[in-house]
Formats: sequence, structure tokens, C-alpha cells
Amino acid sequence: MLIRFLFLMFYLCNYFSFAQAELVFPEGAKGKIPFEWKSNLIIIPINIQGVELNFLVDTGVGHTLIFDNHKAQQLGFNQDQPYLLRGLGNQPALEAYRVKIDQLSIGDFYLKKLTALVLPESKFILSKRVGTHIDGIIGHDLFEHYAVLIDYPRKYLKINPVKTQKRWKKKRITSFPIHFYKRKPYVELTIPQLEQAAISGNFLIDTGLSDALWLFSKELDFEKTPPVFDDFLGTGINGDVYGERGKIPSLVLGKTILNEIKVAYPSPKTFATLSLEKNRLGSLGAELLSRFKVLIDYPNKQLMLKPTIKTSDPFYYNLSGIELAYEGIQMVKQRLPSVERKGNTGNNGIEILLQERYRLFFHPALKVTYVRPQSPAQRSGVRAGDILMQINGKKIHHMSLEKVLDILQKEPGEKIKLTMNREDHLQKFTFHLQSIFSAINPSVEQTVNTDNKKANTP
Repeated sequence: MLIRFLFLMFYLCNYFSFAQAELVFPEGAKGKIPFEWKSNLIIIPINIQGVELNFLVDTGVGHTLIFDNHKAQQLGFNQDQPYLLRGLGNQPALEAYRVKIDQLSIGDFYLKKLTALVLPESKFILSKRVGTHIDGIIGHDLFEHYAVLIDYPRKYLKINPVKTQKRWKKKRITSFPIHFYKRKPYVELTIPQLEQAAISGNFLIDTGLSDALWLFSKELDFEKTPPVFDDFLGTGINGDVYGERGKIPSLVLGKTILNEIKVAYPSPKTFATLSLEKNRLGSLGAELLSRFKVLIDYPNKQLMLKPTIKTSDPFYYNLSGIELAYEGIQMVKQRLPSVERKGNTGNNGIEILLQERYRLFFHPALKVTYVRPQSPAQRSGVRAGDILMQINGKKIHHMSLEKVLDILQKEPGEKIKLTMNREDHLQKFTFHLQSIFSAINPSVEQTVNTDNKKANTP
């Protein structure tokens, strides 16, 4: 995916008092929640006081967040004392205010007496990067009462999946103990090193991180497996995050071995002011977790992973070098038929020639927010700020963001033709997708491709 991450881990800069929310299952409730899967992120419908909202499910968030948009304003929240939020990024801490929610409905159950934080949406807009409207983020409050099954292949959550837990225990599914720091779950993993012994550390289980794996320890020293390249990593709660990307040779998860895992190394200055968990080595993100069926059991402090047919799929990088996000709207002009037929369709039919007619409508604009240096797109002349109009001769106003990203993420050698609007002038660009690692070191890329083929061999 081209939208690399939405890393929503944050810390409160001042004390936050909250009471444990109460989860209520009405009689006959099944606790099954279908979700929308966008840019490697889980989005579920939530109802507060009759207002339908879309929430991102993020285990990396200790406190529920609500964005102060037009929907939230319908709820008439009373502002409590302000709190400061600090997360990844280079911008100042954000100010939010506390609210108390009597009831929050999710599917056929609901949470009572929930404490949340309301954050000005203008300071942190998720929707333009995800491609669908986002009104808030929920994490610990959803998971703290019962085990939760995340069935990525079938796109649903199941609260308190008793039958699944019993069945999985009999099959000896890979299981890890988890511990908590500031209401967030951590698991200990071991990362291989090239020149020294493997290193073990704690990883945040982060369903709100759309990448596969992040490494950014303050306390533990680790090697960056070459080659690596500079890149934009995404937008955190306190601004844009930059760093390096690469791959590590393997990651052992019980009996499952994943090969050539994508990894990001955020710049140390982006987390220098954060209070990280002791022995924190990084984060385990959704691009990796989604290759499994995942059962997260907060009450029993356990993470369980069941492999799926996607578990051994190779990890791909963005070959074009373009990052896209929705930014404002653009007016699209569509030509309508200029011939009106009357009578039968045979020779006796009458054709009336009409003047050319057009329909004007507005559509969200897809803006280039970043172009990776030395990427195929950058060398062809694409710039940040360009508005995408067409891709490979097709207009994009009827395409979803995911469809556009799929076209841009193809095999090396694929030809890409883009039409961009730059300052109200249409410009065309053509380039061929190129493997990042072959550009850095051809011999390394050959090894990577070989390993990926082995990983997919039955």
C-alpha cells in the first residue's frame, strides 16, 4: 500500500483521570462486528446518542478519541479541562478535552460510562489518508473486558469468542504472553542480526499501524539490515514522520517463519520526547498481523495467531514512490450523449442531433503529498502538490483510493502513465516501476526475490 501508516500511539502530557467503562451484552447478543478494511486499517460503525460514526480500531491507543467534526458537534459535548497529547511527529503537543459518554453502541452490545478525549479534527485529519470518513479511534476500551477475535480474511471482529478460544487451544495455535504499559499491549519478540547475536525486546501490538514492523528503541541497540533507503513514513498525531525503510531476513512467530519482512526505522528525533515502555524495541503493525487470524485476550494477557493462506505472501514496497491523500475537491466535466433517437431502431427511426451537453459534478481530489527522492515518479517529474486526474488513460474520479494504489503497486517493469493537474495545467508523466532494492544493490534484490519465492513454495 502507498499510504504507509497511521501511527496513532499517543501519550498524555498531563494526568488523565478515567473510570473503567462497563460493557453490556443484551440477551441474545452475538458480539460480531463487521468491519471495513481500508489501507490496512480496521473501521467499524459506532452509535452515540443516535449519531452514526466511523471509528478506527487501534490497540495502540489507550484512550478513546473523538474528532471534533460536524458529527461530534451534534452530540453537544460539554468541554472539560484540557489535556495535552503527545505522539510521533515534530509538531507541538495537541490540546484535547475530556468528555463522559453515557452509552456507546457497537453492533448488538454497548459500552456504558465511557470517558473519551475530543480532539480538534483540523489538527489531525485521518479521513484524507484513509479514503473514508473517520470520526474517532477506539482501542483499550473495546478490548479490556473480553477476548476479541480479529478475523482479517472475513473482515469481522468477535467479542468473547468462547468457541474459537476452546478450538484454538486444542490445535495449539501460536500463543504469546502480553503485558501492558499505559493501557497498551506489548509482546516480546526476537529480531535476528547479521553481525551480532539476535536481540529481544518488547513490541507494541498496534492494529493502527498500517506498516508491518517498526524498530525504534531508545534503550536497545540493533543493526539496520542493509540496504535501507530514506522515506516518508507517514503522519502521526504530532506531524509527519520520516526515517528509513528496509527489510529484515526473517521473523519467527512460534512455528511460523516469515521471510524478508518490511521494516521502518523512524528518525530518533520523532520519538525523543516520548515516554517509551522499558525495553521497547518497536511496533508490530497491521500489514503483518492481517496475515493471521488474531485473538487478543486482554483479561488473560494472551495473544494468539492462526496462520491463513496469506501468511507466507511476500511483503511488497511502493515501487512508484508516490504518496497520495484526499485533499479538497475538484470539479469534473462529463460529456453526455449528443444524439437522441426516436421511433424504432430500424431504418425508419429518426435521429435528432443535439448540441453537446455536459454534466458538472464535484469529486474529492487525490493529491500527491510526497514523492520519494530518486523514485521513478520523481525522475519523471511528478511533484508533491500535483492533483491526479488519470492513470493509464483512465479517469480516477470513479476509482477508490485502494484501486489507484493497486495500479501503482505492480511488478517491476510495469509502465505507468499519469495525467496531473498542476496549477490548473494538465501535464502527463510516464515511467516504469522499478524495484527499490535493485536500484540500491542489485545483488541484494536478487536474494530477496529468491527468498520470497521459497516462502511461497508449498
